Amino acid sequence: MGVTRRVACVILHREGRVLLQHRDDDPAIRWPGAWALFGGHMEPNESPEETARREIEEELGLSLEGTLELVYHGTSESVERWIYAAPLLVLPDSLTLAEGQGMALISSDDVDGYPVVPLHRQILDRWWADLAY
Repeated sequence: MGVTRRVACVILHREGRVLLQHRDDDPAIRWPGAWALFGGHMEPNESPEETARREIEEELGLSLEGTLELVYHGTSESVERWIYAAPLLVLPDSLTLAEGQGMALISSDDVDGYPVVPLHRQILDRWWADLAY
C-alpha cells in the first residue's frame, strides 16, 4: 500500500520543554484525547516546511522565524511524516489555541503523565536523549 497522507509537525521547544497539543475528544479524528505535536496535513504543491509553518500559524497564531531543523522523516501506516524542531520564543500563554482542547509545555520528566501519540512519544524521547549529549 502506498503513502496516502503527508503531514508535517513541529517540536516547539523552550528550555528543554516541549509544547504539546491536547487533541479534541472527537472519535472521528485519529488519536482523540491524546497529546500530540502541533502540525497537520500538507496541501497540494506545498513543501513539508511550508506545511509546518502554516500549521503553526493556523493552530497557534505563531509565525516561525528562521530555519526549521528537520529531526525526523519517515513513513508508517501509509503516512509520510516530516517533523521539525524550532525554539518557542514566546510564553505559551501568549499563544492563541485554535485547534484542540488545550496545550502544555512539558519536560521529559513529566511526559509519562500525558498519553502522547505513540510515534510522537518515540520521536520526543529520541529528541530529548539527543539534548542530553
